[in-house]
Amino acid sequence: MSKRVKVHFQHQESFDSTAPVVATFRNGPPPPTQRQDLAFEVFENPAKKQRLVVASSEKVAYQGANFGYLGSSHDFASYAVGVYDRKTKEVRLCNVKQIYVMQQAIKNASENVDDNRGEDKSFMEQRRDLVEVFGSKKSKRMQKNREENIVNLENISGAASVTQTLRKKISAAQKQLEEERARDGSYSKESAALAATRNELLPSCDIDAPTPDRVYDLSKFMDSGVMDSLTIMAEEVIEVLQTTSAADYALKQGLAALPTRMILSLPSPYDVNKMCLVVYMAYMIDFYHSRFPLRKSAAAFSEEKGMPLVIVRHFLKLFTDISEGSNGYPTYFQSKAMKDKLCIYLIAVALTLNGFTLDLTEVGADLKRSPIQIQTYARQLGCVVEKAKAEKAIYGGASSVASKKIILRAVLSVPLHFPTPKRGGPARR
Repeated sequence: MSKRVKVHFQHQESFDSTAPVVATFRNGPPPPTQRQDLAFEVFENPAKKQRLVVASSEKVAYQGANFGYLGSSHDFASYAVGVYDRKTKEVRLCNVKQIYVMQQAIKNASENVDDNRGEDKSFMEQRRDLVEVFGSKKSKRMQKNREENIVNLENISGAASVTQTLRKKISAAQKQLEEERARDGSYSKESAALAATRNELLPSCDIDAPTPDRVYDLSKFMDSGVMDSLTIMAEEVIEVLQTTSAADYALKQGLAALPTRMILSLPSPYDVNKMCLVVYMAYMIDFYHSRFPLRKSAAAFSEEKGMPLVIVRHFLKLFTDISEGSNGYPTYFQSKAMKDKLCIYLIAVALTLNGFTLDLTEVGADLKRSPIQIQTYARQLGCVVEKAKAEKAIYGGASSVASKKIILRAVLSVPLHFPTPKRGGPARR
């Protein structure tokens, strides 16, 4: 039988000053192999009673605070933490005013905001400042060459005649181009407009690629910063899948059908690069269902979605139009063209991950669009869309896809098969 013991509690205010820091990780704690290298630092402003907690390791850093967007919101509870002293065999209770929600960030990628917007500077000066701060060695070299090649017409004798000569050259080149187009029987304004639209919406494409894996190079729009963040998340997912089944993990995280099936189809041991694409695809579907216009900062949106800030900024830059509001903060809009661009990029990533074949019915279910609409995007990527029977169910059971159901399957093969431009006048009324 258990022995009944009387416990007496006595609160002392001196305990609160030495209370430990309590933190929780929004995207889950770091893997056990990395926790030993995790170092915590606390920065405090006593005058404003503001505290910033930073935990960093070799690759990743976490930040939490009791102010700003990093502060935990809607938390009206009071907490107490017991600290057991092994020497005195006593438990010391401390009041904890804040539980810090640690937000993941790429190390050495802190945001530096300058109030000086440079409104009085020229476009070239603003570009130079951006390149000096954020540019790579290649972009700095290009900027230097660009400035050295600037021609000041005031310092050139006969500048007016030079300008006139250049205009004549441009007019002659345009005339020659029009003559070549007239001799080319395959050229039409419709095909030129379709090619321009395709270049605007499609990822970087190599039409003459010998194999499908070389047609769309995902690294052209997924830069090193995005891949670093995805790698961290992929390694955490793989760590969880060592002790949890893929189906249970997908159900707990609320993943859509497409990334869930992709995880279930990956062989073990899991490939980190393929898991990165699964995580990226899940983020794309979540971003697709966001509401626009978005009148909040990227950091606040990242906190709301539980998505890394690097990925949020990447999506906002790639799939939205930015307009600066009257209050000085940006407003993000997503037009139909940007929505279509997001769908096309999603299909390109899914095709690469799934061996360049894809069930469009499954994609339409996740995006809440009909398969007919999704097949339009697949054709724009150069895919051949064919009707086929579903080989097997996605999840199994009565609610899954029946084996006799007809689906639309997109196959990316070379040479690419782009849709032909439509001809004809407006529809009759």
